[in-house]
Amino acid sequence: MVDGRRRHPAILLLVPAAVVGASLAGCTSSSSHGASAALSAAKGDSFSASKLRAALLTRVNGVGATSAATSGDYTAMAATAAGGPSADGTPKECGQAIKTGLDSAVLAGATAASVTFKVGGNDVSELVAAAPGTAAASALAGKLPASCAHYKETVDGKSVSYSVTESALTGIGKQAKVLGVSSAASGAEPVWSLVYRGDGFVGAVSVAGPNASQTAVRQLGQQAYEYAAKSLS
Repeated sequence: MVDGRRRHPAILLLVPAAVVGASLAGCTSSSSHGASAALSAAKGDSFSASKLRAALLTRVNGVGATSAATSGDYTAMAATAAGGPSADGTPKECGQAIKTGLDSAVLAGATAASVTFKVGGNDVSELVAAAPGTAAASALAGKLPASCAHYKETVDGKSVSYSVTESALTGIGKQAKVLGVSSAASGAEPVWSLVYRGDGFVGAVSVAGPNASQTAVRQLGQQAYEYAAKSLS
């Protein structure tokens, strides 16, 4: 739990007691339905950059962020957070769907803030973006294209096959969904992401590494949402 006076560390169900994460990799495709209206709403920016930075977790399993939280335009924030190993060969129609998690077209121009953590051999990322009006709902309206449920990338010169799953969740914000990317390739580590929407904002957390799991990202997402909702109320 987080009170209004100080932030408590997010504790995740991981083995060992470390957290996971990497990019804010997600698997929802952008949706054109209502995008224009939502984009205009997002540009209204209901929250300042400083307020969004203050809505981010500062510790995960007792470990502080790798660097100070940053803020700026959502597109730039998402691109920075979606770093990771170089790869090519991803189907064109799947690239954005698998990298962003939220609809970039809807959130373009919106103010966002992000932070990353490194805990043990795992990474954690969190992002919060202003999304007033219909923008929040539109940002989560997209669906993973059926053709992207299985895809291949070339990583370090080798072809790697990936499987992607997407499912809705209840109990976190007004709407939430969880996304998982996995591969049977030797050395490949799973990535789990969760995106949600609250009152005037959307958020995303991602965990990747040897301890990544749906349970871990759901617990992290719950705590991230609760703190953001309290901070932005």
